[in-house]
Amino acid sequence: MRRAETLFALLLVVGAGVGVREALRLPVGWTAAGPGSGFFPLLLTLGVAFNAILILGKSVRTAHPQASEPFIPRTAFGPLLVVFLPMLAVIALIDYLGIYLGGAVYLAGYTRFVGRFGWVKVILVSVLIPVALFLVFERWFLLPMPKGVILEFLLYGR
Repeated sequence: MRRAETLFALLLVVGAGVGVREALRLPVGWTAAGPGSGFFPLLLTLGVAFNAILILGKSVRTAHPQASEPFIPRTAFGPLLVVFLPMLAVIALIDYLGIYLGGAVYLAGYTRFVGRFGWVKVILVSVLIPVALFLVFERWFLLPMPKGVILEFLLYGR
C-alpha cells in the first residue's frame, strides 16, 4: 500500500509541476478584465502540489507493515464498476448526449439505482443540476459546452 501511495503522490507532484509551468505561461496577475487567465489554474495546481507533497511525506514517514492484501480488495470492484461503467458509457456517447443530457442520465441512474432515492428526488436532481450548470456555463460565463446532437436538436432545431 505504501508503494502505491508514494508512486501516486509522485505522479501528482509531477502533474502539478506541469500544471504550474503551463499556468505560468499565461498571465497570472490582475488585468483590466480581472484575474489573468492563468490565475485560477495556478492556484489549483499549487493546491494539488501542496496536497501531493503532504501525501508523499506521510507515505514515506509512516511505517506500513508488509501486508499481502491487494491495493484494491476484490469486494471493492463491484461498487467501483457500478460508478465507472455508466460514466464510461456517458463519455462514449458524449457526441450524442452532450454534457448536460449525459449528466442528467448519469445522475438519474446513480441516484435511483445506487442511492435508492424515490422518483421525485431523482427527477429533481437529474433535471435541476444540469439546468443550473447550463445556466452557469452557457448564459453567465458564455462558455459553450458540448450539447450533443439530441440537445442541439431540442434547443435549436438543428
